[in-house]
Formats: sequence, C-alpha cells, structure tokens
Amino acid sequence: MNVNCEYLVIGSGVAGHSAYKRLKEIAPEKATLIITDDHDYPYDRPPLSKEYLRGEVGEPFFEPAESYGKSILLGRHVTKITDGTALLDDGSEIHFSKALISTGVRPRKLGVPNEWVSGVHYLRTLRDCNSFKHDAVRSSSPVIVGAGFIGVEVAASLRKLGLNPTVLEATGKVWGKFLDERTSIVVQKYLEARGIRFMLNETVSEFIGSSRLEGLQLKGGGSIDADVALVAVGTEPNAELAMDSKIPVSNGIVVNERLETELDGVYAAGDVANIYVPQLGKRVRIEHWNNADYTGRLAAENMTGKGGEYAFVSTIWSDVLDLHIESAGDIQGYDETLIRGRLNDMNFAVLFLSKGVLLGYIAINRKFEELSALNSLIMKDVGGLRKRLEDESVEL
Repeated sequence: MNVNCEYLVIGSGVAGHSAYKRLKEIAPEKATLIITDDHDYPYDRPPLSKEYLRGEVGEPFFEPAESYGKSILLGRHVTKITDGTALLDDGSEIHFSKALISTGVRPRKLGVPNEWVSGVHYLRTLRDCNSFKHDAVRSSSPVIVGAGFIGVEVAASLRKLGLNPTVLEATGKVWGKFLDERTSIVVQKYLEARGIRFMLNETVSEFIGSSRLEGLQLKGGGSIDADVALVAVGTEPNAELAMDSKIPVSNGIVVNERLETELDGVYAAGDVANIYVPQLGKRVRIEHWNNADYTGRLAAENMTGKGGEYAFVSTIWSDVLDLHIESAGDIQGYDETLIRGRLNDMNFAVLFLSKGVLLGYIAINRKFEELSALNSLIMKDVGGLRKRLEDESVEL
C-alpha cells in the first residue's frame, strides 16, 4: 500500500492529536494522516491513573471514532523516514510533505527476574489500564513500585476503591523529583494517615511466582506477599524511529525552537522532543500534558508556515485524594526554598530559588490567581522579595 498526504502525524497521544486538530483547522483542504501503533482511537492519558481507573468516567477518547474517517491508521508502526517517505512495518510507504514525530514515551522496565509474570503491570495505554484494573479490584494486596506522580496517583485511586496499597520507593522520598525533603515528609504523612503504606529505600529484586504473581523479593533482603503489582519507575522516550532515520537523539529527539529536527520537513513534539527552552537557557525533555498540547499545536503551525518559536511555561498538575497539586518551571538545581502557606494544613506553595532567581514551584490546594502570578515570576530575580513572597497577606 502506498499513500500520499500533505501532513503526516506519527503518534496519537496528546501532542499528536493536538497537532492533527490544528492542522485540520489551518489547512482543512490538505490531506492529513495519523499513524499510531496504538490499537485504540486517540484518548487522554491522565484519567488512566485517576477517574477512569476508578470507574468514574467512561473511556477517555478525544472524539468519536467516525470523526477521523480515513485519516488514521491504527496498530501500525513506522520504522524509518527518508526523503519524504515513511516506511511501515508491513512494507507500505506513506509519502508526505511534512511529518511530525510524536511517539511519546514508554514505561521503564525494572529488568528483574519474572517481571513478565501474570499480575505484574505497567501503565501507559488504555488497554494497560483495563488489564490492571481487572486485576487490581480483585486484589487482596496490591503493590505499586515507584512513588512518583503515577505511582502515587494509582495508589490514591486504589485507596478510593477501598483497597490498601503498598508503595515501594527506591529513594528516601515520596515525589523525590518534585519535592524537597521537608515537604515530601509532610505529603507522605498525609497519605499514610489515609491508608497508603510506603516502604522507602526499597525496591524489587525479583517477582515471585511461576504462572501468577505471588510476591516480591526485595533488594533489602525481605519479601512481601502480593498478587498484583504496578511498576511505575519512570519512562524512556520512544526515539528509535528518529535514530533509524539518522535524526540526532539525546534524551529524546533533538529539535530547535521551531520544533524542527535536522531532517528537512520533519518535526518532533510532546514527551519525545528535547527542546531548547529560552526561558530556562537549556535543553529539556518535558513530560507534561500542557507541554504536549502546546508543542503539538506549535508544530502543526510551523508545518504550515504559520508558527513561531517555543515560548511556554510548562506546568504539571495532579489530583491525589483531596489534594490538587500544580507545578511549574524547573525545580532542579535550587539552593533555597520558600514556603507560602501552611504545610500542615496541606495548603501551601514551595518556591524553589537559585541565587535569588525563581526556578519554579510546586503548590498544593492553592488559588489559580496565585499560581498565575507565580508563573509570571519564573526565571526572574525575586531575592529581594523573600518576605513578601512568604507573607500570605501580600497579594502576588
């Protein structure tokens, strides 16, 4: 099969779907095609660890299947791009003028014995979620490996379903990539008081069981019984297509401020893209929903000649039990933290500074107006405003 199109979108996550929608808005007369190795029509991922997992909402498809017509190919894999042609795993060819790689990320595997035994799950796709949910609601002892955002979100969802999950974390902190030690302890105690058990500085050396999971052997020497486990220890970018197409890759697909790769006419967006961010003065690969949506739309605009350069303050959010969490900016490499609000009341913002410059923040149960004001201060020198930033009587 050989197909011709003007715009080719590879990947159907947030970035790919946002690009597809924007291309249809800007150039409805041009043929646009989505190719995805997912077997389901495009859907939103955040509900997979929250509302959908808990059965509070239906399948989170972006739009009805019939709306795509012949503009999408499901369950197909692009193996290489060369000279305006995408080669598929079945030998087919797609000829295009401009293409976007938005292949996202995949869960990082633990690489320990028996990790493929029935009952051990990873969460990325809708079908992953359905499989895990089927097992988890019947579980007597679900275990989550990893206390990052996904792991804690899933643990909170299981707790809402009346289960008693245990969370293993290889480091000494809950949300270690996002919180300083003091705030992490406050969050951990809050979650433990609501029935989520944490085992820190501990991880899995082997999954126990032959045909079905029976337990986890721990690196610390002990073991715990478990009939279901979800591994959530981070992700890896799906950048093999770029590498096989001779496109530079370094922690993701390297793109410029217009999201262009070094292969003419080929762009990258979303979690897989390594972007130079002027506000931060460095390259980053950002795994946030808002960034995927923004870069998908920006890539589409640049593919049609109507776009510009990346200019976005990326934000991330999460909902865990009755906590609403928002974070923005870059919270690595700080040398000082400021607290606005009350830690023990779970109503606060932690501001991360480096030499007086606000790198970013993480906030729990704070007002939108305050977060908007903080967004405008990111990468600005606020060293002289410390007392005002910490004083809640001062409107930001």
